[in-house]
Amino acid sequence: MPSAAYNSSSLGWQVRQGIQRFREWAEYQASQSDVDLPDWNWPNWNLPPEVGQILFWSGVAAVSIWLGWLLFRALEPTVKQWLAQEQKWVTLGGAQAVSVDEAHSDQYWWQQAQACARQGQYGEACKALYRATLQQLHDSQRLLHKSSRTDGEYLEKLGQDRPLSRPYQLLIGTHERLVFGSAIASAETFQRCRQAYEELQKK
Repeated sequence: MPSAAYNSSSLGWQVRQGIQRFREWAEYQASQSDVDLPDWNWPNWNLPPEVGQILFWSGVAAVSIWLGWLLFRALEPTVKQWLAQEQKWVTLGGAQAVSVDEAHSDQYWWQQAQACARQGQYGEACKALYRATLQQLHDSQRLLHKSSRTDGEYLEKLGQDRPLSRPYQLLIGTHERLVFGSAIASAETFQRCRQAYEELQKK
């Protein structure tokens, strides 16, 4: 008979070996305590090789899925933080641009700027003036809000139909340096932004 016909390490053989060892152990324990064991008729579990392979690969798949789930749970906070950071860079000033329905008035942002300046929060005050400027542009239909539009794109759009005025350059450029650069706003920075905003109100 060919040697390939012998399969002494199949799953069924291993199960039978385990049962045989358990039976021998149980008989030994019973002989030590003078207990008669029933005559068990153990089933002959001679599983086909295909069944053994299916069980093996099913176990591998189950373990892989479980490990993948554990890896996902471990990385989930990092991925969420990374996605939030990406969203921050494609929105205005780290905060998503306000839609038409949710928009505050330019007067609201002006008042916010004054309140922040009184508390010494000059960076936030400059950002509020920036938002007031964008709200005015939106309300006048000159340049509508878009959450994906960057500061550079705002400047580009403003300079398409007419020369770009200095106040817009100052307000939007200051905002970009504060949010995406390492600039720190001072009282003097806020005063320049405030003068630029007031100059736009006169036009």
